[in-house]
Amino acid sequence: MVKVNTVRVVILNFITSFIIAIVTVNILDAFDLTPGVYLGILFGLYFLVVYGANNLVEARQIPNNYMRFVFSVINIIIFDIAFFYVMPMLFGADVFPQVEKLLIDYGGANLVLNLSIEFYFVLFAIVVLIFNLIIYIRTRHYM
Repeated sequence: MVKVNTVRVVILNFITSFIIAIVTVNILDAFDLTPGVYLGILFGLYFLVVYGANNLVEARQIPNNYMRFVFSVINIIIFDIAFFYVMPMLFGADVFPQVEKLLIDYGGANLVLNLSIEFYFVLFAIVVLIFNLIIYIRTRHYM
C-alpha cells in the first residue's frame, strides 16, 4: 500500500471542494439565480467533509471515531470562512442575497424567519455532519 501524505490530501480536497463551490456559484450567477448561491456551500462542503473525510478514514490516516467529526468540524469552519470572504471578491459584493424572510402560517400563528448567510452556513454544516454520521455508522464495523 502506498503511504499517503495526509496534509497533501487534505489540501487537495480543500482546493477541489472550493473549485466545486466556485463553479456552482458561477453557474448560478450566470443564470441570475443568486438566491441559490448557497448551493455552492452545500456542494463544496459535501465534497470536502463527507467524501474527503471518508477517503482519509479508508486510507487509515484518521481513525473512524470522534476524530472523524473533529476533522469535519475544523474543515467546515475553515471552508465557511474562506467561502464567506473569497466569493464577494470573485463575484462582487452583492453575490449573497440580503436577508430572506420566510413567513409560516401555522394554525393562525404567523412565524417570520430571517434567513441569512449565517443560517445557511449552520444549516448546511448540520446536514453534512448528519451525512458524515450516517457513513460513520455504516462503516464503523468494517474499519
